[in-house]
Amino acid sequence: MKKKIIVGIGIGVASLVGLLVAARTFYPTNIAGTAPEHVEAVLRTRSYKTDLKTFRAETEKIIPTLSTWGRNWRLISAEENETSALIKTEVPVVVFTDDLQIKAEKSIDGIVVNVHSNSRVGKSDLGENRRHLLQILEALDAKFGKN
Repeated sequence: MKKKIIVGIGIGVASLVGLLVAARTFYPTNIAGTAPEHVEAVLRTRSYKTDLKTFRAETEKIIPTLSTWGRNWRLISAEENETSALIKTEVPVVVFTDDLQIKAEKSIDGIVVNVHSNSRVGKSDLGENRRHLLQILEALDAKFGKN
């Protein structure tokens, strides 16, 4: 009986170590962000034909409607000046919280938007921050139309 318990614990520990190694291999970071030339087309910088004031107001309405793991996102702050807007959000992930920032900058045709999400703790997020980006970008694209 004692031998079976020891073997069971050993298998459990080995499985956990394997999961952590796989997580670190396939999701080596706890940060995700959009970029103009991102290798994934869905994570490229967005441009919308709207003004900063409208973008900020509509994004503030969108954020509380989004949820992760059954809990709604929470708007922390929204700042705006003549050339840019910065919206900070907390995203609940089980017992952790991720931080998401949406930065909009005035452009010739409207605004250019970049989004950044990162975990507060840990070295790997199993792709959770990427999912945050996809979720907010989908909502913004639906509201403002993807260009």
